[in-house]
Amino acid sequence: MPEVRQVSTTPDTAVTSLKEFIPDFIDALTRPLTEKEKWSGIYKPPEQPRIAMTGTYDEVQAYFEGDLTRFPRLPGKSPVALMTDGLPVTPPTEERVAKMLKGTSHAPDEVIEIRVTGEASLEAVEFIATVEKVAINAVMAGCKPEHMPVLLAMAELSLPRGGPSDCSSGQMYVVSGPIAREIGMNRGIQLFSPGNPANTALGRAATLMGINLAGCKMGVNTIARMGNNIWGTTFAESELTPWEGLNVDAGYRADESVLVSFSHHIKVVLPCTGNVKTPTNLFEFQNASPEHLVAALKTCKSNLVFFTPDTAKVWKEHYGFTSIQQLQDYLWDNLTWNAGECRTHYTFYKWSEIAAKNPRGSRTLNPDHLDAPDDALIPMIVGGPEAITIIVAGGDGYAWGWGGSWAPKYALIDKWK
Repeated sequence: MPEVRQVSTTPDTAVTSLKEFIPDFIDALTRPLTEKEKWSGIYKPPEQPRIAMTGTYDEVQAYFEGDLTRFPRLPGKSPVALMTDGLPVTPPTEERVAKMLKGTSHAPDEVIEIRVTGEASLEAVEFIATVEKVAINAVMAGCKPEHMPVLLAMAELSLPRGGPSDCSSGQMYVVSGPIAREIGMNRGIQLFSPGNPANTALGRAATLMGINLAGCKMGVNTIARMGNNIWGTTFAESELTPWEGLNVDAGYRADESVLVSFSHHIKVVLPCTGNVKTPTNLFEFQNASPEHLVAALKTCKSNLVFFTPDTAKVWKEHYGFTSIQQLQDYLWDNLTWNAGECRTHYTFYKWSEIAAKNPRGSRTLNPDHLDAPDDALIPMIVGGPEAITIIVAGGDGYAWGWGGSWAPKYALIDKWK
């Protein structure tokens, strides 16, 4: 119904009255229909031209930015660009897109199903894109042809989008495997900071694809109260990890490149902030201890661990964790809380739905824990030990941090070459 009337109200989920909007509702319901609004039948959207527009550089920027007055001027609303992240983009000319497509052997018209992050979508539609659409957004973001396999894996897994909830949804990607070195990704000093062309361009392309391919409409269906600065953040795992890489941990070979996608409630407390529990010495502060790490993860009910390579080496040689699986088992066993407290938690209803489907006696949150008395200790991690991700990245020296998200998803990058 392209001409359906709409009334914009506050997105505040805690609002108790819509009284101030009632005149707008009455007007929209009673105003005589226009000729356009009287039309009925099967609506066919106009076919979109392959070339969106031609013009000068400034005209191209204005086209992609769009009309900044299109959103209602309600309190708290601000202008939002139409097809960009608010910054100028590289014009996606036919020549530039053709050059970008040389970074993959897949056909430009090959269809990719787009998965979105966040809560349930407001629209009951399925998003699809093509390899060429990914290349267009890659050009806009400043990517290079060799980045295409990673970008196509992003589109395959999930893209930043948010949702109609008041949660601060985000998206983070970690590249594990040889391609990180091949395309010059930063996995060492300052890996979360600007400066590296691959990390920065890939992260920006993910954001643009979320806007242009996954139906994100800021202020309309992506309405988190504060948003999230982890929105397409991309970096690579260190090849200096003393353990197996994330690719091997997920069941792939060490010589295969894998994209790991973290979605929704992304929380990242960066390394060198390890004083959630008072350390007794400098070594303990710099490297944490098993007890300190458990305390940190319990603080915000998290499932991500960040170690620099030197810190990971300490945890292997000093604390005796010879594999990622051994550390995951330890953390899962010790990340517990009282069943009574769990039942009063805001998201318990979601966890209980998942736990009810897990087999009793399994190393997951399962019906045994749902039936436990209030003073019993039950797992804080809904999935099994494998739901805890250990990321080794960063520069020389000792530092650690933690974070959280939904359980990660994995995609083979090499298939998109």
